Amino acid sequence: MRLLTLAGEAVAVLAMFTGSIQAPYLRVPEPPADPGAAVLQVKEWRSLVGPSERAEMPEVTILGGGRVIVPAGQDGALQRAAEHTLTPQQYRYIYRLAHQAGLAQDRRLPSPVEATDGSLLVVTLRSGGRTYTTTVTTPSRGESGRRGRIVRFRRTLSTLIAATATTPYRPATYAALVTGGYGNRESEAAARPWPGGTDLASGVRTYVGLCTPLTSVPPRATDSAQWASGDEIVWVTLRPLLPHERACADLDKDTP
Repeated sequence: MRLLTLAGEAVAVLAMFTGSIQAPYLRVPEPPADPGAAVLQVKEWRSLVGPSERAEMPEVTILGGGRVIVPAGQDGALQRAAEHTLTPQQYRYIYRLAHQAGLAQDRRLPSPVEATDGSLLVVTLRSGGRTYTTTVTTPSRGESGRRGRIVRFRRTLSTLIAATATTPYRPATYAALVTGGYGNRESEAAARPWPGGTDLASGVRTYVGLCTPLTSVPPRATDSAQWASGDEIVWVTLRPLLPHERACADLDKDTP
């Protein structure tokens, strides 16, 4: 696993990020230790995406104690995820960088340029017993000021947690999300019935689709994302629930 330390290469990354090597040593709270708490999450919500992309996991989730969960591709209906654990030093370092980026406050940072098909970068940070949310509208690499600090933090975070080997994340529950419909069985006779016979079209309505909790991956779910369920042809995404997500309703907690 490629992780930067507080010396050498990490100092160079930090200098690029803040312009000062003193920043990570500012006083901040100790990072949370509760393994069931989401300490830091990053997700970009894009306006024009396909059905599967609507239900994507956050690009980074760091839980209490330094457990990291990231997406690891998709096979048919199944989204895969991988995990690894930061050392205590690495965990504290990233937590300090998040504070230096100004994430320990609720903020909405609109785009300086009006855009009709923009995206929303949403970053949440747990600090001092509460969770703060920062939203950046239509982020871009050339940002400056407060927006730029968050965009650079996202890029630096990706470098810091980059891993050459990860462990598959195996959740206790999957959310079977219907993220799109494509007519009825008369028009799509070739679609196969969803394995197990569950009517996914009667699931709980969430921001990202109709949700049905499952405790295991149905047979052949990796063959396709398009299935027949009830009288409908639907696009299905099996999205692993994260440790702090216990039910379908939890998927709506961090929506923009």
